[in-house]
Amino acid sequence: MPDAFDGVPLWILKATVLALGATFGSFANVVIYRLPLGRSIMYPGSACAKCETPIKWFDNIPVISYMLLLGKCRVCKDPISIRYPLIELSGAVLSLACLLLAINVGFEVADLAGLAVLWAFFFAFCFLLLLITFIDLQHWWIPPSLVLPGIAIGLLTNILLGDFTGVSWLDALIGMVAGALPIWLIRVLYFKIRGHEGMGLGDVFLMAMVGAMLGYVALPFVLLAASIQGLIVAIPLSLKKKIADPPWEPEEGHEHQETMGKTAVPFGPFIALGALQWLFFGDAIAALLFQF
Repeated sequence: MPDAFDGVPLWILKATVLALGATFGSFANVVIYRLPLGRSIMYPGSACAKCETPIKWFDNIPVISYMLLLGKCRVCKDPISIRYPLIELSGAVLSLACLLLAINVGFEVADLAGLAVLWAFFFAFCFLLLLITFIDLQHWWIPPSLVLPGIAIGLLTNILLGDFTGVSWLDALIGMVAGALPIWLIRVLYFKIRGHEGMGLGDVFLMAMVGAMLGYVALPFVLLAASIQGLIVAIPLSLKKKIADPPWEPEEGHEHQETMGKTAVPFGPFIALGALQWLFFGDAIAALLFQF
């Protein structure tokens, strides 16, 4: 791994992308809270959810302000959810991981600009997955305004940078279709058999986004990993009856039941997790699978 790019030491690049990632994580908190409510993500500025006091810039520094304020609003002392610094930290970690990935796949790129382009495309994909994960966890909804640009980013990444990602534009196009089709079929079949939706349409578009970015080769792993990891979380919780019914209204004659077969859990976060696992560890995963 090079120690510098265009004379800029690697440690400075790492510190820069960490700060950028945390800043984007702070912005992610705004999007996650406001987008499902139909509110502007740009105006007004951030404010306390309890007392509605505008948050000063020095109280809005990612992670650091939360620690200095001891997790409470400066004015009303209402507790601030731990979710906020966790999302900011997630943004920072994903940003750094994307830099290391860009260096790994673009080792022939000697200039800083080329490295920045690789980082930007990778991080844009991860940032959208971060938004989708937390919105789906809270609202059981994957906004089209996130997945549709995500599909475009995936296709554009591999059209422009396919030599580095290892995914051709054709692989990405096939991946987009192949990602969406199985989920759509499962969704239709489930509805015909059970009489209500088991998966949202957002999952269809999310798998299309994953296929467009990672190519069709990644899809079997992503879908299998998402299913297994989803079950690992869902089964213990369903046994304890901790998972609520899905937020959509059941059709007449098809009331939700507190049974294993009817217990619902959002699938989007697990698709996102599987996609991140392949993005950062795909080569190691493929090598391991090919041994069998």
